[in-house]
Amino acid sequence: MKIRNSHRIRIYLICWKQYFIKFKSWMLVFVFSMMVMRMYFYINPVEDKIQGIAVGGYAEDEKGRELLDKLESVEGIFRFQTCQDEEEMIRQIENGTLECGYVFPEGFYENILRGRKVRQIILYCSPASSAHKISYEVVFSELFEILSEDILRTYLEENHFLERGELQAARERVLALNKQYAGNGSTFHFVYETVEEKEAERPENLNTLRGIIGVIIFFMCLLGFGNILDQRTLYQILPEKSGRIFRSGCIHVTVLGSILTGGICIFLSGMGSGVLNEIQGLFIYALVLEGYLRALQLFIKKSKVLYGLLPAVLLGCCLFCPVFIKIGRYLPGADWISFMFPVTYYLNFFIT
Repeated sequence: MKIRNSHRIRIYLICWKQYFIKFKSWMLVFVFSMMVMRMYFYINPVEDKIQGIAVGGYAEDEKGRELLDKLESVEGIFRFQTCQDEEEMIRQIENGTLECGYVFPEGFYENILRGRKVRQIILYCSPASSAHKISYEVVFSELFEILSEDILRTYLEENHFLERGELQAARERVLALNKQYAGNGSTFHFVYETVEEKEAERPENLNTLRGIIGVIIFFMCLLGFGNILDQRTLYQILPEKSGRIFRSGCIHVTVLGSILTGGICIFLSGMGSGVLNEIQGLFIYALVLEGYLRALQLFIKKSKVLYGLLPAVLLGCCLFCPVFIKIGRYLPGADWISFMFPVTYYLNFFIT
C-alpha cells in the first residue's frame, strides 16, 4: 500500500501534538529554570577579578606611590590597595580587613640606593596571620624592578662609562636591555609544579552549563523513547507501513523536540558561541541521538526496563562525560566509557 505525502504529514503532526501534550510540563520546567538562572546572574553578575588576600600600603613620597601603583596592578593571590594614612591602615589590620600593610617612608628609595638596606620599609601584620611572609617576595620583586635601572646607572657612573662619549650609545643600549629583560622572567624565574600537575594532564576547559543542557536533551530523549515503548501495541495494530512511519515519526519528533528544548535553554542561558556554531553542534547531537535511540530499540523492548535504567544512565553521563570533570585525569584509561553516552559527542564539538 503506497502512503501519500499528505498522510505522512498528518502522522508527523499527530506525533508532534502527542509529544507536546505528553512532555510540555518537562519542557516548561527546564526553560523556566534557565530563565531564572539568567535573571539571577543578570542581577548578581559574577566578578571575574579574584579578590585575593588584602594587603595595604601607605607611601610618603613619589617613589613609594610609584611602587604602590605597580603592586596594585599585580595579578595573583594578593590584592594590594593604597591607604590614605598610616593610622587608617593599622586600624584595618586590627579589624581583619587587611592581612598586613607596608609603609614606605619619605626617602626610603634613595637610602636603599645609598646602601642603607636595613629598616627602610615598615611592615605591620596581624599576629594571627602569616600572609606577610609570602608578600615579601611580591613587594621586593616589584621594588627591585624599579631599583634595577638606577643601580645599573650608578654602576656605569662609578666606573666612568658616562665620561666616554663613544660609549654613550652602549650605555643606552644596556639600559634598554635591562628594561626589556629585568621583569619578564627570561633571565631568572621559578617554576612551581605539584605532584598532581606533574602526573596528570592539564584539565580541559569544561563548560558545565552546556554539559547540563546536553544531559537535559538526552534526558528528554529517553523520556520520549519510553513513551514510544509504551505505544508498541499501537504500532502493531496499524497497517505495516503506517505503523513503521508512525514509529519513525515518533523517534524523529522525540529527538527534534529535545533538541528544540535544549536550543531554547542555550538561548536563554546567554552562552551561545554563535548561531551557526550552535546549529552545527545541535545538528550533530540530533544525528547521534537518532542513531542511539534506534540502537536502543534492539535491546530494550519495555518502558519499565528503560525507566529502571534511567537514573544509572543519567549518573553515568554526569560522571563519565566531560560535564563536571574529565574522568581520564582521575581514572586513566576510562575515557572510552564516556563515548557510550551521546552527551560526549555534543560536548566534544565545543571543547577546545
